[in-house]
Amino acid sequence: MPAALLWMVAALVAVGVEVLLVDLTFGLIAVGAGVAGVAALLGAPIWLQGLLGVGVSLAGIAFVRPFALRHLRRSTPSTRTGVEALVGAEGRSLSEVTAIDGRITLRGEVWSARLDADVTSVPVEPGTPVLVTRIDGATALVYPIDPRP
Repeated sequence: MPAALLWMVAALVAVGVEVLLVDLTFGLIAVGAGVAGVAALLGAPIWLQGLLGVGVSLAGIAFVRPFALRHLRRSTPSTRTGVEALVGAEGRSLSEVTAIDGRITLRGEVWSARLDADVTSVPVEPGTPVLVTRIDGATALVYPIDPRP
């Protein structure tokens, strides 16, 4: 089997491990193996292929990985997903929203809704913009907001 093919298989295996671990180490090893594979395609001797692969991998781990991890850790915790991402979102009432029941559209979906009793108890008319304060099960707790000009 040609050396270039072996390096590319090694790179793919490293990418597979990286996908499972998300550690950024194996991704950089995959880059090194890819560089070694390109060197093999260009006819470099095996010692040079290995030197390039190891050198690029170690340089990436030493210099790129710390910055990438810092960026990844800085941006990940503040990212809200799922129903947490809906808190603070604006919607529009489809029917009258009361402290007991109602329907709103929220990001293109129809949701059950009721008024957030901590904010207001005045029913919201259909077509009124609302703001989600929290999600309770499959029901959005909302209050009316003034439409923006």
